[in-house]
Amino acid sequence: MLGLAQRAVDRKWRLPMGPLVGRYNPYSPAYISDPYRQLDRLRAAAPIYRSRVTGSYVISSYELASEALTDRRYGTNRKEDSSLRSKMFFRLAKFTPEEENALDNTLGAVPDEVHQHMRKAIAYDFSRRRVTALRPRMEFWVDKLLDEAADRAEFDLIGDFAAKLPILVAAELLGFPPQDAARLQEWSDSYLVLVDPLINGAGIPRMNAAFHQFDPYVAETLRRKRAEPGDDLITRLLEHHLAGEFDEVQLRVLIMMLMIAGHEVITNLIGNAVAGLLRFPDQRELLAADPDLMPAAIEEFVRYESPIQAAWRIPGEDLEIGGVRVPAKRAVTVLIGAANNDPAQFAHPRRLDLTRGDNRHIGFALGSHFCPGTWLARVEGAAALSRLLERFPRLRGDADRLRWKPAAGLRGLYELPLTL
Repeated sequence: MLGLAQRAVDRKWRLPMGPLVGRYNPYSPAYISDPYRQLDRLRAAAPIYRSRVTGSYVISSYELASEALTDRRYGTNRKEDSSLRSKMFFRLAKFTPEEENALDNTLGAVPDEVHQHMRKAIAYDFSRRRVTALRPRMEFWVDKLLDEAADRAEFDLIGDFAAKLPILVAAELLGFPPQDAARLQEWSDSYLVLVDPLINGAGIPRMNAAFHQFDPYVAETLRRKRAEPGDDLITRLLEHHLAGEFDEVQLRVLIMMLMIAGHEVITNLIGNAVAGLLRFPDQRELLAADPDLMPAAIEEFVRYESPIQAAWRIPGEDLEIGGVRVPAKRAVTVLIGAANNDPAQFAHPRRLDLTRGDNRHIGFALGSHFCPGTWLARVEGAAALSRLLERFPRLRGDADRLRWKPAAGLRGLYELPLTL
């Protein structure tokens, strides 16, 4: 099924939007090119909808999405989803006991008490103050990558810049050597199957192979940090582990997930922002004239083309959402991209407006499971975009020929060729 859908995307097949598929088909070529037309129709017809494609209940309105993300009756462990699609995924994946144990100890799957310990353990390093203090180091890596681009008339914003920067920054934040960035990126990319199985190159075998390389690498790093502690997140996480807040497996999995989680989100934020500025040259001119507008611009970039398009929640009990009964243990897909483009909340939502007031988007989710790397994404995105636009004010690209990844949970580009 997944292979068929991937071929449909690559070959631009016209997949039916009828009884077989229903109102929501995030893997049709038309949706991948522009999801918001289909999402507008879905929201108008059924702001909560049982999807045949995803096997979940899909929420597309801002009001219902905000309520779901802050409702403590939901969990985030997708292995508890009782839908046939979810059961078949974990059955067909054929994880080994070691791989299964790692999945059971991710941040979204551990018991609530351990989850809270983990979030507190990373709170300092992902706080606004700490991340802002790291901006000069972010700018160091930004300039290094842009120096390499400066000698070329054309470069790919994604492959040459946006995909490399988050790995370098995260490696330094965690305490990994920067010379290991290439393999850290390879391992991180391998885990995209957990979010979107249709991204080119994603697959369970590739993810499992990466795990058996990444996990020993993290274990060796921990042995080194025990002998030689540093001023880095891994050293601090090791201290929390030694205090008994989480076990060894949970520690290693948390480190791997922190390396993986922010990579694709920040890559997409940078790529989507530049694509938006190419599409709306008046906003690009506005930002060039007033660089202090960048913090507000980041919020609008996240709202307009949300790097995280969906969040999954599992109700622990039967619920009624928007007049629809949702049974316990049946996944609810909160369409963040749809909510952030709901005209009931945002005037002219498909207009990029860097001066938009009261921009209460939910691009990083809400509630106790909001994205812990929110400030890292904001500050790193601002550092990357500010330097890029300052150094290459006349950069050009074709906003009408964008190649989007076929993904329901993420929104990002495979490539974005730019002429400098």
